[in-house]
Amino acid sequence: MTSCVPPTTSCVPPTTSHDPQASILHRECCASILVERCPACVAGVMYGQPLDRGGNIHVTTDGNYHHRHWHSAGDSPHFYEPSYFLPNMYINAVGSQIVEKWKCLAMTQAPNIIPNEVINQCENSYEAADGKKQKAAMDSFDDTGLMALICCHDIPLFFANIDMPGEQQKYAVTLLEHLFSLLPTNATVVTLYDVGCVLSCSLSQYDILDTSITSCLRFTMTAMHAYGHEWGCQLIYNPCMCSGLSLSDGEGTKQLWS
Repeated sequence: MTSCVPPTTSCVPPTTSHDPQASILHRECCASILVERCPACVAGVMYGQPLDRGGNIHVTTDGNYHHRHWHSAGDSPHFYEPSYFLPNMYINAVGSQIVEKWKCLAMTQAPNIIPNEVINQCENSYEAADGKKQKAAMDSFDDTGLMALICCHDIPLFFANIDMPGEQQKYAVTLLEHLFSLLPTNATVVTLYDVGCVLSCSLSQYDILDTSITSCLRFTMTAMHAYGHEWGCQLIYNPCMCSGLSLSDGEGTKQLWS
């Protein structure tokens, strides 16, 4: 893991307030590495905003296949510990865990809001949901792309090297799991992703992430891609139709990649 400082709790003593939301908010602090990257998002101390009111933090994740690394280029001598890129060993471990969870029976106590047929149509319509699609020649590149996690101000938080065909779920899951390891326990996060509906369905059916994370996590689609999804899917996951998201559209990664 990277040298991230774990989040501290109860860093500010509680105070009384006449705000009706005060009873559901808690005073805690994020890890310093997140505060350094975007103080506007995570420098606050009040967490616990309900997800149906927009949550505390909005992030976007997306993959890009124009940033690749040739096999023939080799590796440079090791001279620093990357703080933005998650280790491939960590990502692959999460990927193995996901595969094992998929072998288990799907959980039935949490039925999907959207029929599986609708989710399947969205999954078949988008390349990002196709974990088997090979977008770059694997025999020429050892890293075929990047997966980024950015805040709502388009500031990069973490990256993952894509070394497998397609945007497999392990990349987004690893980025989110690492993010939550640096957040207060009561922090709530809204994640905008091209196929947020597919990933949300997967996490609700299989015990991939701990319930302490999934209970504080909400998915929507990015605004531009939303209109390519099924109408039933848009009603739940289109950010323009979700309460509390304000002007968050999830399109900040386009500025990052450009």
